[in-house]
Amino acid sequence: SNINPKYINVYIGGRVYNPGNLSINKSSVLSEAIDISGGAKFLKGQVSFIRYNNDGTIDKRKFGLKRNVSRGSYENPFLKNGDVIFVGRSSLNITTEIINEITAPFQSLFTTYGFYKLVVDQ
Repeated sequence: SNINPKYINVYIGGRVYNPGNLSINKSSVLSEAIDISGGAKFLKGQVSFIRYNNDGTIDKRKFGLKRNVSRGSYENPFLKNGDVIFVGRSSLNITTEIINEITAPFQSLFTTYGFYKLVVDQ
């Protein structure tokens, strides 16, 4: 029964609604795994696909997520046990994170000043 299992385990992370380990049908493709994990979030970047081959090499691919890609193609491969899929962040996500990191100290300063002003004015 373990020689030819019905299900395989893959990991999916990044900008999907339910990241983590998935147990999926062995004939599944990358786009189906993303759908099973709840789908990709609206603001998403490129998809990274990583497969560790039996000969010790690593197959790494990066591409945009497209809906009309044929099953088994380079951008929608049939999955194997242990494959890793990561849906990346868009440039807008990255820009927002940078702005939040830069302005975070000022936000706490203004919040403290606002509280002080509220107490003093009463």
